[in-house]
Amino acid sequence: MKRGIWGLACAACAVFLPTGSARAGEPVSFLPAKPFWADTTMSGEGLFFVQTKPDERPRAPLLFKAFKIPRVVQPSTGTVMEPGRDYALEPGGEALVLPEGSRIPFMKREDLYPKPGAAKSIKQHRNGKSYLFFGEGHMFHDLQVEVTYTHSGKEWSERGGYVPAAASEQLPKTMDKLRHGRPLALALLGDSISAGGNASKCIGAKPHMPAYGELVGEALEARYGSKVTFKNFSVGGKASGWGVSVIDKVAAEKPDLVMLAFGMNDASGRLGPEKYAANMKRQVEAVRRVNPDAEFILVATMTGNPEWCHTSMQHYVDYRDELKRMIGPGVAVADLTSLWTDLLKRKRFHDLTGNGVNHPNDFGHRLYAQVILALLQ
Repeated sequence: MKRGIWGLACAACAVFLPTGSARAGEPVSFLPAKPFWADTTMSGEGLFFVQTKPDERPRAPLLFKAFKIPRVVQPSTGTVMEPGRDYALEPGGEALVLPEGSRIPFMKREDLYPKPGAAKSIKQHRNGKSYLFFGEGHMFHDLQVEVTYTHSGKEWSERGGYVPAAASEQLPKTMDKLRHGRPLALALLGDSISAGGNASKCIGAKPHMPAYGELVGEALEARYGSKVTFKNFSVGGKASGWGVSVIDKVAAEKPDLVMLAFGMNDASGRLGPEKYAANMKRQVEAVRRVNPDAEFILVATMTGNPEWCHTSMQHYVDYRDELKRMIGPGVAVADLTSLWTDLLKRKRFHDLTGNGVNHPNDFGHRLYAQVILALLQ
């Protein structure tokens, strides 16, 4: 896949490492063959172990009740952990616990809420008193492990978990190109999540997994055999209003499919849903003036740390609903807001985050890619 511009938030991603060419039908190495909601194997689920009380062992919840665990790995080192020595499956299969002497890192609950001004912290907890444990780069990556396990395959649907539907009716031109193996120009415009934070490739850590935009492009090449040209115009710290100011640069490339992904920073700034919707519509209209055949995937953002004062769950939901009102010919929505909300009914935010407040980890970037790819079936 040919790669293009990366945002300033992820300078490491400006250096493109050579990758092997995928052939049609081959799986992409960083993505499982099936999305997690359609499989009986969970691949690479993120875990962040916390000791909540001094007399309890550190624990991390699993999304599903595990039957068998073939692999637990610390991705930053590649160390494969050993059952019994490094971890144990809790009775009932709902969590992993760490025995004494485990090589898997963990944190005490109180250390997740440092005092104001402490190192590795950010303003501020919703309670207005403590700060939150925070760090860019690979700090969280070094503290997390990934687990692969088998499960019933029924729990997600039984809980009513969000499952994206194919959007072939909304994206017929894109699907026609892919089905016939024709070249596809793919563009992405968004904030720091889309720029790559905190995907391991972008922070210079093993296993050097790309962010979700690149994963999508590579997976489409592998699935359909089309030549995908991917250009990323995303920049960290930006919101939908900035997107309006730079959308002409995206339009000038005349992409076939444009992913627009704003919302995290808009919500932190408490931008009204109507203004957010107007900004997103203006971006779509600007591209269509240059290329009337362009199609769009509007990405409803993941949710931020629910304990962070800048997180606004209602804004995420309102933005998602505004995007869904735009669904129609040439426009589909990748609803990460609903997916993240359902994940957090079982998982902790620290299992999914790359910085503690508003970025996904590698597992999270794979989830982004899986939802977007589900639209393109």
